[in-house]
Amino acid sequence: MWKVWLIVAVIFAITEVCYNGFFLLWFSIGALVALITSLFLHNFLLESIIFLTVSFILLLTLKKYFIKKLSNKKAFATNTNQLIGSHGTVIKHIGQNNLESGLVKLDGEVWSAISDSNHSISEGSLVEVKAIKGVRLIVTSIKK
Repeated sequence: MWKVWLIVAVIFAITEVCYNGFFLLWFSIGALVALITSLFLHNFLLESIIFLTVSFILLLTLKKYFIKKLSNKKAFATNTNQLIGSHGTVIKHIGQNNLESGLVKLDGEVWSAISDSNHSISEGSLVEVKAIKGVRLIVTSIKK
């Protein structure tokens, strides 16, 4: 009977690899435990009960743990937050009150930018990035 449990374990393992989700893995392990049991006991009913019991206990206890450990639930990190505090140069006039966006050259890249105050910022001014809103930098003028 151990050959049947081996086939069942392999089928569940292959299916789990094809359709990941940590659902069938536990049945594969349960089938392996039933296989070991079948080497000592020759009672298919008892082996089946062990298979189902082990499979469901593993499913209920370990599935959430493994999904939590192996999944990457952290937010996708971008390097844009590293721009906060950086200094750049205005290459296109930035209007006041966020009405007119301008352009800022920062580390060799050109970014759309708006002012964080009621003051416009002229070309050639040095600015500091205070925040990022969408794809725009929110900047404030700094003295040279």
